[in-house]
Amino acid sequence: MTTGREIVALTRAAASTAAAVDAAVEQVLGLLGDPLRDVGRGDRVVIKPNMFQRKPGFRTSPELLVAVARRAAARGAEVFVAERTAVLTEILAGSEVHRYATVVSFDDRPLRVVQIPEATSLRVPIAVPDIVAECDFFIGAPQLRTHSSVVLTNAMKNLVGLLPGFTTRIVHMAGVEESIVDLNLLRPQHLVVCDALTVIEGNYPMAGSSRAVGLIGASRNAVAMDTAMAAVAGVAPDELAYLRDAHRRGLGPGDLAAVDVRGAAIADVAFTIDRAPVDLTPPRPGIHLYAETACADCRRWLAAALHLLRADLLAYPGELTIVAGPVRRLPELRGAVVLVGNALYEHRDAGVYLEGCPPRAIQTAALRFAMGHPVTAAERTQFRVPQETAAPAWPAAEELV
Repeated sequence: MTTGREIVALTRAAASTAAAVDAAVEQVLGLLGDPLRDVGRGDRVVIKPNMFQRKPGFRTSPELLVAVARRAAARGAEVFVAERTAVLTEILAGSEVHRYATVVSFDDRPLRVVQIPEATSLRVPIAVPDIVAECDFFIGAPQLRTHSSVVLTNAMKNLVGLLPGFTTRIVHMAGVEESIVDLNLLRPQHLVVCDALTVIEGNYPMAGSSRAVGLIGASRNAVAMDTAMAAVAGVAPDELAYLRDAHRRGLGPGDLAAVDVRGAAIADVAFTIDRAPVDLTPPRPGIHLYAETACADCRRWLAAALHLLRADLLAYPGELTIVAGPVRRLPELRGAVVLVGNALYEHRDAGVYLEGCPPRAIQTAALRFAMGHPVTAAERTQFRVPQETAAPAWPAAEELV
């Protein structure tokens, strides 16, 4: 029966073993009605997992990738499993996926400069790996995760990983929410197979923890997939700004009522994911926070940073002023100063400045630097110090009394 709605298939996997995952993938693909039927002999198929972290559990299941790659290869396609950075080649070094696909890092591929039609944030030409621009069939294999800035991520945000190396920084410079949608305009996903066997929850990507859920989902529409998985995780889909924007731009359904959920009912597999912290209360007097005008994403980023660095903030013997959001005039700046977000660019020489809307997790190094902690060379590239000095313009922590 044709409903006219986008279909999302859900099923529980009996276990995390290869056989159980394969059976679950077979079930959800069957509920979609053979979504690989358009894959033909000689076609180039790219499977994009979420696999750039070595921490166990913080990545798409290799068994799920094997199940999807095997089915695409059976159609006679040339299959690639690809992700930014070479971490996935380490993780999949002994995987059976090599029987069915070539495992590559986007960092090692030639680049194509492309213009995204109707982009609202990524409006300048950007470089993407050749196989992203040229493949015949594109499959997303995301892992369901909370996110300290955008609340929840899955199919749509997985495409931020199309950009090679550390060029993902451009997404935060341009604005994450709309850039996510822009990237989905650039490379629509013909199929999404969602890994919620293990989900990541809590203060991710600054910290976070893994949780076994045992669920696999699939859809031909990334917006429908994320709408359904948000509901499964106890998050109202309209909380996710990128989903609202994607619907406005015609990429998918605007609410759960427009999704045809097959297989397991959402009510039967639902759970409440542990979200990132949102409390913006400074941990002690002397930590001065001004974020009233900041956007929701930057406010959430700040809350997560305060939570992550709570022990450091409590131990720091001096005052610290943190400002975020557009202001005509800066508030009184006491002690070390950190300016957060694109809106404060014109005031960038008033303290340690980190750009982004919102900033990235690695940019919490700016707060540690302001408190006199050492940072790595890579972290030092993530923030600006007044007049590019090598150290803060205020006394180091050990000099304060």
